[in-house]
This record gives sequence, C-alpha cells and structure tokens, in this order.
Amino acid sequence: MGLEWEVQVRFPSDTPVAGIELNPWVRVNYKGSYVSPPNYALQFAWYRELSTLPKCVEDYVAFQDHASRDSSMTVYGGGLNQEKHGLLNSEDLKIVKGEGKTWIQVGSSRTYTPSEDDIDSSLRLVSVAIDDMGIKMSINVFVTTPVIRLPRPYPRHMIIFCSLRKFRNPKCIATPFKEESFRVLSYNILADLYTVSGAYTHCPNWALTWEYRRRNLLNEILSYDADILCLQEVQSDHFKNFFEPEFAKLGYSAIYKRKTKEDNVALVVILEEKDNGRSPDAARSTICVANTHIHRGLDASDVRLFQVVNLIRGLEKIDSSGIPILICGDMNSLPGSDPHRFLINGEVGCFSEKFRDPLGIHKHLKLSHSMHLACAYAHLLDSNEVGQHQKEKMDYQAMEPLFTCFKPSLTGTLDYILYSKNRLKVDGLLKLLDYDSLEKRLLPSPLWSSDHVALMANFRVKHASRGVQYLSPPPDPWEQKQTN
Repeated sequence: MGLEWEVQVRFPSDTPVAGIELNPWVRVNYKGSYVSPPNYALQFAWYRELSTLPKCVEDYVAFQDHASRDSSMTVYGGGLNQEKHGLLNSEDLKIVKGEGKTWIQVGSSRTYTPSEDDIDSSLRLVSVAIDDMGIKMSINVFVTTPVIRLPRPYPRHMIIFCSLRKFRNPKCIATPFKEESFRVLSYNILADLYTVSGAYTHCPNWALTWEYRRRNLLNEILSYDADILCLQEVQSDHFKNFFEPEFAKLGYSAIYKRKTKEDNVALVVILEEKDNGRSPDAARSTICVANTHIHRGLDASDVRLFQVVNLIRGLEKIDSSGIPILICGDMNSLPGSDPHRFLINGEVGCFSEKFRDPLGIHKHLKLSHSMHLACAYAHLLDSNEVGQHQKEKMDYQAMEPLFTCFKPSLTGTLDYILYSKNRLKVDGLLKLLDYDSLEKRLLPSPLWSSDHVALMANFRVKHASRGVQYLSPPPDPWEQKQTN
C-alpha cells in the first residue's frame, strides 16, 4: 500500500476582508510524519458562495447534477472528478456544489484578493496536489466565513498655524509646500513578529494579519503626505518586499537599518533642500534627521538613558556645525523620565525613583548637553490657534500628548518629535487622537493597525538659519577617539 499524502492549508484568519489579499500557507506531506513528498505541483481554485442563482445557472447545475448520476450521459469540460472533488466545469461556468452550498469559481491562483462582489459571501479554496505522473495525490477544501467590508478610515487632519495656512491644505491632501517648509512623520508601525505573542487578544484575528495591517498602514501613512517618514519596527523582509517598492512608486527614496545586537542607537541622515529650479548658486537649507527606537526592557532604565545620551553625544557635534536637528522615534520613555528630562532640559539633575543602574553606567555618562531641543507637540499648548478640544488631549504639566501608545500593557506617551527650537519653527501639527476617536478600543484595532499612533509636524527653517554656510559635520560623530 502506497503512502497517503495530504495537502495542509492554513490561513492567518478565516475571515476575508474585501481588498486584502488572501495568501494561504500550503504544504504537502505524508500523513502523520514529515516525510518529504515526491515531485508535485499544486492546483488551486477559488470559489464564491452563490446565495441566489439566475434561472439559467439553476438549470445548468441541475443538469450537471443529473449527469453525474447517470453513467449514460457525458459531462464535457474535463477537470477533476466531480464526485470526489465537487468540481463542475464548462466553457462559460465553473460551478461547485459542496458543503450544502453552490459556488462559482472566481480565481485559479494560490492567492486571491476578495472584491466588493464577494462581500457577505463565503469563499472556498480547493487545493490539489498532483505528482509528476499527473496523478492526484491529495485534495484540501477550506471554507472561509463571509467576506467583510474594509473599515472606513478615520481622517486625521492637520492643525495649520497662520504662517502656513495659505500654503498648505490642512486636510493632508497632496499640495506643494512653501519653499522652505517640510513635513515629518514619526510612526512605530508594530512589527508583525510581536502580534503573534497573544498580547493583542482584544483585536479580531483578521485585523492582526500582516496582509491586512500592511495595506491599512500604507494607506494611513500615504494619506499624511509627509516629506520625511521616520518609521520604527519595520521588519527587513517587509521593507524589501513591500514598503520600499510601494514608497518608490511615489518618489520616496529609503534608507533602512536592520536591528542588530551591536551598539546601534539610531539611523541618522543629513538632507539638503532640493533646488526646485533655483540657481545652482542659491543657498539651500540642510537638516539632520535622526530616527531612533530606544530599548524597551522593563528593568533597563539605565540602558535607555545610556542610549539617549549616546545619541545626543553624536548629534551635538552635528549641531555645532549649525545644522538644524530633528529627532523622531519611540523613546520607550514616559514624560518626566530621566531620558525625557535629559533631552528637554539639557541635563539630569537627580535621578528618578524608577532609575535602576546595577552596573554604574551613569558614572561614565556626560549627563548634560548644549542643544536647544523642544518637543513639537508642546506648541499645541503655546498656540492661541488651537481649540480647547485638542488641548484637552495634552498633559499640561509634561507638555506632551496624553498618549501615543494605547495597548493593554501600557497607555502613555513614548513617541516624540524633537527639534532645534533655535533653528526650526513648528508650522503645523497632526491632530491628536482620544479614546472616542479610537472607537473606545485598545490598539491595535481594525481601524488603527499599530499599538502606537502617528505623530507629524510641519517645520520651517528660521530665516536666521537659511543660507548659512554650515561647517562640515564630522564623518562619524560617534567615533571614539583612540587614547594611548
């Protein structure tokens, strides 16, 4: 007796969403073992449930059903055995009867993207393994729950301050900037590898699949129309296979650094303003952008402070050349924590009660800096143009948003956009979210696909900093000088 092979099929979720690709995991192996299969090919057929049938289709199905029971009749149009596999074929219609339902074929590849026509109908995937002799080895039939509609996005508009209102559409619609203004987004998008830990059981499984989240995240990010995107928790394969090509379609160039166990604290770039048709001799602004994701560990307050101090140590050298600085990212540090106070106040006078330093790291740190840094969102409380409803989403004492992270284990502000307040001016801010705008749900959710919320600000280079002949920053501001 020969080996009995089986086709195994798994979906991240059995609830399809219109517009989101279904990409099943498929494997062929010997039942009850991991014996390698012989050479084989896979054939796929996707079907949509038919709840009501036109009269002509009813007649066709009835004829096929009768023909399958009458050996004197021939059913034309090859294909798999109908009795065994439930497949019926014709030149015009491919009909399946199975599980007490009638189905019509809508696809024949491994993946399938449900359309609007599929909403409220179940889908059926038939996967067949065929060996190199053309003999069918095994078949798998998987039926989904009804296809659901993609949730309607919640628009987040910009608060545009007077100096920029006439130049930019406040609804984030793509429009040109005033020449020296630019828009910066910071967003921790929640790496897919963290969604399988069981930490987000409040979120429907279909909304946690990467196929759903990547499309939802991309649509959200692109709706903000930012000039500079600082993203955190981007997996290397997702960057290479999805984000980089998608962003390239819209003219973005990307720099990526994979997380390592080495002493890498941030990705730092120096950008020069485009000429935009100006004279080659015209002065152009230069900015330095640092994108960071500081260590998360609950008992690692010493590591977080070390990383932030080390980041500033190098940025100070760039700052001394006159170049405006932007720092974006997930600091994993709440307002009032030692790293936050160091960044904003320029020093840490005394450590907080939560600071732990078992290795005595702080003794080797320079716990002060001369950079003039401010948090962009503090401008919400400083401006007379901001309504009370937005100001209520701020912590008045810390001068930071009430939260940028809203998940079961933590609600608070971990994400920041900091800037050189002596060289840059805030001209606009992305409106903050509150509990109601999150639909009273923890993050991630079907509407918001990360456990963090995006922050975004418009900046303008101050006139005193425009046209300045910057000193050349050191090639590697973090390089340690060798001592004898």
